Amino acid sequence: MTASRQRPLLAWALTGMLIAGCSAAGMWALPRWQEADRLQQQALAPTLESTQPALEAVSAGTPVDTATLKADIDQVLGSLGQGTVSAQVVDAESGQVLYSRDAQASRIPASNMKLLVDYAVLATAPQARLKTSVELNDPATLTLVSGGDSLLVPGESTPTAVVGHAGIETLAQRTIDALKAQGTTKQSLAVNLDIGVFAGDSFNSEWAQEDIESGFISAVTPLAFYSHYSPTADGSAASTNRPKNAPAEVHQSFIAALNRLGQAEGLSFTAGITTEEHLQGTELAAVESATLAEQSAHMMLESDNSLAENLGRNLSVVTGGDGSTRGAIDAVRTILAEAGLPTSYTQKDISGLSMNNRVSSDLLTQLALRAVTGSASERLALEGLPVAGYSGTLGLATRFNDADEVAGRGLVRAKTGTLNSVLSLTGYTVTGSGRVLVFSVIMNDLDDTRAAKSTVDRFAATLTDR
Repeated sequence: MTASRQRPLLAWALTGMLIAGCSAAGMWALPRWQEADRLQQQALAPTLESTQPALEAVSAGTPVDTATLKADIDQVLGSLGQGTVSAQVVDAESGQVLYSRDAQASRIPASNMKLLVDYAVLATAPQARLKTSVELNDPATLTLVSGGDSLLVPGESTPTAVVGHAGIETLAQRTIDALKAQGTTKQSLAVNLDIGVFAGDSFNSEWAQEDIESGFISAVTPLAFYSHYSPTADGSAASTNRPKNAPAEVHQSFIAALNRLGQAEGLSFTAGITTEEHLQGTELAAVESATLAEQSAHMMLESDNSLAENLGRNLSVVTGGDGSTRGAIDAVRTILAEAGLPTSYTQKDISGLSMNNRVSSDLLTQLALRAVTGSASERLALEGLPVAGYSGTLGLATRFNDADEVAGRGLVRAKTGTLNSVLSLTGYTVTGSGRVLVFSVIMNDLDDTRAAKSTVDRFAATLTDR
């Protein structure tokens, strides 16, 4: 979900959709399709040992005529007729700024704020996984220990999945097996719940109450199903409902699975206490999440607000922080500073729902440039960028659908942002000769976001049609 009033969409199969789209577009699109596909393959299969910038990986193509580009972009942005606009366009191979319009100005970025946590995660701990474990505290007491995973499912673990990489059914079976292995049968055990990995409030005072009530954001907790959506009745998918207490929902599901699976051994289980203090115990069983890089890519494609906040808090924990919102914001800023990126921005949350966030187009463009030309871990960001007309939040029927926008379909890959009077789009595109252009555009104080969305898409399509 973008930082907007939309429900999350399931990400489409990217490669299949691109092939279908480019086939329909005709052979004229082949050079650009090949370049877009090459960048996608960099994202899917990077060599993490490589730490040097990979500018040579960007096809040179024909340099863009800056005067013509400026005239064309000025015409597109000049047609907006509302609000304020900042924008920047950079040639990926040379790093040259081809176009700049108030690029240093502080703007409300909406969901483009998610680019910051995405970069911080990929630069710091892309291969980290979140463990949900069960500890034996004494012969009659277990504790379900949360480790930050909000993408659990009630059923079995699916190793190839991001949502559901770790399943509560699998954790319960491993727990029963471990109890049997140590000779524990015909016994009743209490199951405590440890939720102490995150500190601070589960809600951010910066979020509008209407957004909370409408489900655009949830309480941020270290244990949840389906990114803080309750399961359907059969547990096979996410419902449209936010749980009132996500950790308790997982806890109850775990106990139910234990009782079902342990019945043959005479084992029964009841709910114990919920605590934020870690209770000393011996680990019996565990399941692990998909990597943080995989989770972040999913977050970016779906623009999932709750997952963004969860990743920020986990980043805080991974880097030695307390797992609070403040800890997440501090961790992101520290990582960007260490990477030599600008830190003269204002961040009030991780997801971009706060109207008090302020970021420049210059910073966002620099983040996108690193996704295209940076180290292998930085290039993992490519995997999370929606493709215009085909996937994620750019796969909506309302995006890149007009005659003067369709040039960007299948070639523009960018993060969207929509929030009240705000629109933003940051990413890259490939010109007709294979030149890669990185861009960011932010619009604030809009009266008509629907009309402005067409302008944003036309802006990106204009870059593509060189």
